[in-house]
Amino acid sequence: MFYNIVQTLRLHTSNLPLVSEATMVSKRVHPVQGRRLCVIVAVALSAILNFGEAAATKYAGAFMENGGGARALGMGGAFTAVADDPSTTFWNPAGLASATDNELLLMHSERFGDLVDRDFVAYTQPVNWALFGGPSAGIGISVIRLGVDNIPFTDHLHDQLDTNGDDIVDDQEIAGLLDLQDEIRYKSDQEFALMFSYGEQVGSWQLGGSLKFVRQSVGSYSSLGVGADIAALRPRIWRNLDFGIKFQDLTTTYLSWSTGHNELITPAIVPGLAWRQPLTDWNMSLTLAASLEGRFDNRKSADQYWIGSTSANSHLGLEVGFAERVFLRGGFDSGWKAENITAGAGFRAGPLTIDYAYAGDSLDIDEVTHRISLSVRF
Repeated sequence: MFYNIVQTLRLHTSNLPLVSEATMVSKRVHPVQGRRLCVIVAVALSAILNFGEAAATKYAGAFMENGGGARALGMGGAFTAVADDPSTTFWNPAGLASATDNELLLMHSERFGDLVDRDFVAYTQPVNWALFGGPSAGIGISVIRLGVDNIPFTDHLHDQLDTNGDDIVDDQEIAGLLDLQDEIRYKSDQEFALMFSYGEQVGSWQLGGSLKFVRQSVGSYSSLGVGADIAALRPRIWRNLDFGIKFQDLTTTYLSWSTGHNELITPAIVPGLAWRQPLTDWNMSLTLAASLEGRFDNRKSADQYWIGSTSANSHLGLEVGFAERVFLRGGFDSGWKAENITAGAGFRAGPLTIDYAYAGDSLDIDEVTHRISLSVRF
């Protein structure tokens, strides 16, 4: 979502006639004062709803991109070939074929104080049936939610602000918001993705997929969409090396807005590798993972690598386990600079696991990410 907002803002704020980040912040309109994020969101949403399909489609559904689970984030998002906890419903549903217990994962994170909430819930379990006759299979259901409250909407004040009647609210006229602050309407942005996932062991491979339903609402506007991911996982493709790959939004997820505007979430390919090294002499384990997220929606320099309309971000992660109880993690997410560093830790006590993750200010908005997740086996 923040990626969507920031990139859309960079593309379109110079053309918006009524609401712009610069003027709203400089006027410090009370009670918007200190709510810079909400102004950014409002501007971005205005751009999405008014400036054509191409720009909106470029980052459509971006609120889902960070997946779920503090463990995966702490490893830089390099989880395609790891895929061994409930967050695999997002990262690689083929990993469900290895499910041995019923497991529930809950994750919550906040940014900009309590302005933005992001939640991820996943439940997975093994099943005693298999669609393709394999020896093992598992199913999962997960929900991703992102909410932004107190977004200021001012479009209904256009006629009152347009004092010279030229149908454009310029920088001088927008100062009139100081006298109309009580009439500013505050609305919420709610974005949901519901995923049903399945994975099965087929020979040496694990195969899986997810069917997802997406709903977004911004004030009185809303959108609905349906899409699908398919994935594969090959444990020990060479010695201790695991290989995984996910074809995300393979069917091209179509989002239809109530305004008549439509968006497309274009497919992405995410291959990954993971080397698992037991250190039995020290009762430790080591996992080194990497993945490459390839996209085709013309993001250009917004991503780490790009050529033409194709772009990619790399993910690298490390996890060190001590006696299968304490875990330390680190990684790089979409770059090799200090702001791309991720880190985390986990503690397991019987069926309960608590994980924490930190991610740097990769968007250069003076905001780092803290994520906590809790999982329980039963």
